Amino acid sequence: MPEIIKLLQCTPNILRFMPQKDITLNELQSLFHMSRKHWNQHTDFDQKQLQKNKIYTLSFKAVSSHVALSDKEVTIVYEDMFCVVAFKPCFLLVHSDGNEEDTLQARVNSYLQKEGWIYPCQAIHRIDKETSGLVLFSKFPFFQPYFDHQVESHILEKEYQCFVKGHFPKNIKVIEKNIGRDRHNAKKMRISKNGKPGMTKIINCEYKKYSSLLTIQIKTGRKHQIRVHLSSLGYPILNDSLYGTVYDQRGLLLQSTRLSFYSPFQNDKIMVVSPIDKRMSESLSRSYTLSSN
Repeated sequence: MPEIIKLLQCTPNILRFMPQKDITLNELQSLFHMSRKHWNQHTDFDQKQLQKNKIYTLSFKAVSSHVALSDKEVTIVYEDMFCVVAFKPCFLLVHSDGNEEDTLQARVNSYLQKEGWIYPCQAIHRIDKETSGLVLFSKFPFFQPYFDHQVESHILEKEYQCFVKGHFPKNIKVIEKNIGRDRHNAKKMRISKNGKPGMTKIINCEYKKYSSLLTIQIKTGRKHQIRVHLSSLGYPILNDSLYGTVYDQRGLLLQSTRLSFYSPFQNDKIMVVSPIDKRMSESLSRSYTLSSN
């Protein structure tokens, strides 16, 4: 995008920019990976032909919607004009399931509102309630398709760390198994030849006394992908109530530790690293007898 559009100014109300070559409105929309419907919902800009080195101003439409807020503390790990990366603690939902009002999204919206921001944020991806770590939010409704595209095209890279039962085989570097819904348990997923393709890469394996600390990248984003893949090999994540055994009350020992993505108008990919989660660092020194409590 920076090679085609030069950003001059961006505020919550306007985007001022200069094309680096002659482009059409359709080409401009495609740079933001945006449908015409989404474009028309958020701006009235309709210049059909845009000329090289001419300055244009795009105005954003006001957004009216109910925004859930929570005043509980939130850790912001990265922020720019277009997005926020927040740290989600264990046992907190990313966004509401209709029953809980205190969510990571509500906490981020409260933070942004206090900072004078006028739009509700939207989570670009999710992690499980008992998983801790990094979640990316779009600050502008206008730019959400730009971030959604990175998830759909696997441009957004996600890295995790987890503790699994036993000593994981170091010769296993990639797990490729289809994942589908478990017909006998609506809360669970399972390995299924008729499911959707799933690929999990094992980047590093470090042995502890009774467990292994794995560093993992996922190339697909299936529900419970890491949990199902590891459990299917006989190495469930510690404290996995669905696919393994719960040993203590610290929750699933899985953390989203790194995110890599592009923010609009930036040449270089942004890499965000999670702060250390105490419950995970404790596991480095803790010995598991691996007998259920």
